[in-house]
Amino acid sequence: MAALDYDHAMFEVFNLGESETIQLKDLIAGIEGAIGKKARINQLPEQPGDMPLTCADISKARKLLGYKPNTRLSAGLPRFVEWFLQTAHKAETTARV
Repeated sequence: MAALDYDHAMFEVFNLGESETIQLKDLIAGIEGAIGKKARINQLPEQPGDMPLTCADISKARKLLGYKPNTRLSAGLPRFVEWFLQTAHKAETTARV
């Protein structure tokens, strides 16, 4: 939301994330838990350019936007899924009218 009030936000790129690194398998497990379904995984060999570890450098967003993540992914995923499902249901209901 702070980017909406930042004068130069149209021309800036900001990394947003939290300070905790998570493995892809743990992210998948979190999504599975939040939606209550098991993922069908088609694991392929690593591809050229695949990064073994990534981390969002949020220092720019922290400095310019006052960004300070305070929701852990484990808490945010279920909240996001709930919001998404409610929003999708509202859109579906509206489209039928």
